[in-house]
Amino acid sequence: MPRDTDTAQILSTLILISRRGVSDARTAEIALSMTAQSIVGYIVDNPGCRAADIARDFRLNRSTVSRQLGDLVRAGLVDEIESPGRGRPLALTPAGERAYRETIAVLTDAVAGAMHDWPDGDVDRFARDLARFTAGARAD
Repeated sequence: MPRDTDTAQILSTLILISRRGVSDARTAEIALSMTAQSIVGYIVDNPGCRAADIARDFRLNRSTVSRQLGDLVRAGLVDEIESPGRGRPLALTPAGERAYRETIAVLTDAVAGAMHDWPDGDVDRFARDLARFTAGARAD
């Protein structure tokens, strides 16, 4: 059962990292919650995406994504672009871009700090392993 134990440890560690990252990000001037950061990051990575795209890729109900997007629009972080057809393309406002950059900088610093004494080769291997893990998670 070592694989089961290792898998449980990986899950526990990922949860802890997420919680700490959210806590650290709250120190930024414009702190994004984990949910907001996820949505804003998706918009950054997928320019012109629509709410339906986020719902599909995050495996969420569209109404859940619509509520979250409504909060981001009201906060002045996301714009819905007028467009023909169903759904509106999404874009970050300048405030949204600033909030994203600030949040990512805090989170990046936290990760870099946790690995400050790691050799470069270990950091490189860890990055490759996480990319492989993420690719496997997407396939599910």
